[in-house]
Amino acid sequence: MRNRRILLREATAMASALGMAVVLMAALVAKAGPGPQQKPPASASQPSVAPQAQPQPAPAPQPVGTPEPPPVSKEEADAFQAFTQLQNQDGPQIISQGQAFLGKYALSTYRPVVYAKVVVAYLNAGQLEKLASTGQAALAEDPNNLPVLAMMAATLPRINPQGLDAAQRLDLAERCARRALQLGSAMTKPEGLQQEQFERARDEQLGMAHSGLGIVYYRRGDTAASVSELDLATKLDPAHDPIDFYLLGDGQMKLKKYPEAATAFDHCARAQWSSDWQERCRVAQAAAEKAAAGPPSRGAKP
Repeated sequence: MRNRRILLREATAMASALGMAVVLMAALVAKAGPGPQQKPPASASQPSVAPQAQPQPAPAPQPVGTPEPPPVSKEEADAFQAFTQLQNQDGPQIISQGQAFLGKYALSTYRPVVYAKVVVAYLNAGQLEKLASTGQAALAEDPNNLPVLAMMAATLPRINPQGLDAAQRLDLAERCARRALQLGSAMTKPEGLQQEQFERARDEQLGMAHSGLGIVYYRRGDTAASVSELDLATKLDPAHDPIDFYLLGDGQMKLKKYPEAATAFDHCARAQWSSDWQERCRVAQAAAEKAAAGPPSRGAKP
């Protein structure tokens, strides 16, 4: 029960940390988009993290006769440019302008980018139910929207762990994570992007997917699988959310990997977050170090 409360209590903090990776990727996608009054090429209709994905008109793709996206008007280009210039702290404006854009431009090739940024805003605001519903709408249009897939994977396992639909959320999170890993592993660097910047954005997306899988397995009681995924997540992003380090250490303790658990708890204790949690991590670290040292020797009496 205590571990379930951890997931509930730290959901918003995790959302804020994870959102930064998606903000970066959404910005990169927007930067690679077409200029005003141009008809964007087909590849601009999808995030750079999802090569080969084709956009689909709302509300549902048609088996034949799918209409071509209309040329981008100056009004649409200006609206998109104004939207992409909103900063992370402009959450309410991102949500309102993004939803207005999605409602007005039903066939826009910019929709995956707009959806990603709106979902980020819900993530950073801690509105996880809104994130889930908006993310599902985004994936209904573009199942290969990597930023949304990664966010859904990392966040869904943390929403109301005791809810009636908890099992369904875990299943959806697992599907999103596996698709995100497949797409992220196949990414190629877009033109005009520095290799270091590309690799960081890619690894953050992959880290979010592994984190999501780790929480899914943790919730299902599969300790070994959870530890494997959380270990990958924290290695891909050393500045990862500290709750992943805590749960990684907890799993490693259960597997009797005491030195590794001590290291995970050390990362958790040194993170800049709740002082109560820092202390809890220090206590757990001390317990792991004591276990690693083994029982006291029963040698001859002094």
